[in-house]
Amino acid sequence: MDIEDLLLYLSIYGWMLFTGIGLPPVPEEAGILYAAGLSAHGQVWWPLAWLATSLGILSADLVLYGVGWKWGKRLFELKWVQRFLKKERRERLEGRFHQHGFKLLVLARFLPPLRTGVFLIAGASRYSIVKFILADVIYGIVGVGLFFLFGSFMIGLIERLHRYLDNPLVYAVGVPIILFLLWRYFIYQSKRENAAAPNAPASPVLGAEGTVPTGESAMKPEAAPAAAAEAAAMFKE
Repeated sequence: MDIEDLLLYLSIYGWMLFTGIGLPPVPEEAGILYAAGLSAHGQVWWPLAWLATSLGILSADLVLYGVGWKWGKRLFELKWVQRFLKKERRERLEGRFHQHGFKLLVLARFLPPLRTGVFLIAGASRYSIVKFILADVIYGIVGVGLFFLFGSFMIGLIERLHRYLDNPLVYAVGVPIILFLLWRYFIYQSKRENAAAPNAPASPVLGAEGTVPTGESAMKPEAAPAAAAEAAAMFKE
């Protein structure tokens, strides 16, 4: 393996790592198709391209998990986090996470809108790191494999059409079709996310109303004057 080959594998890993944490906000499926395209053209060896893709995804997910683990509840109080993970959405995800746990971690990999929020919540709720990694390994084998096959098939189809028609416009039509299919996939999964989900009896991160999250005081001195005034009014009645 020469330096150019190594740089290609690093480009696959880097794409999956940075897009996985949202920098830039590009669907990571596009990165999988990029890796599939390189392997289809013989520029990289597909098993190593597959491995680089999966390791990039795992690294990105562990970064999100670590952020959730370190910052916990405080993370969801930050304004920039609330912009992409609003309270209603977070509560819906927590409800699903409380109910499904490992199953949701696996499915979240196939649901682009769920990924970031679920992985942050997993870390903040101190979910088992072993199970978290296992869920990613399953996706790395099954999910990445499916997109690799899809990407290789579509790229091969476009190239066969190009040879048959001998017209570069085939690429001008084929690439937008692939992008359109990715966009429809994202929209479809967004609608699935918005389906109603049972509420958890208690948030694994913030606690339910009327309960106190672990490690926090149940006493709020600043509320004492209002409570005293309310009690006095009740006794007067």
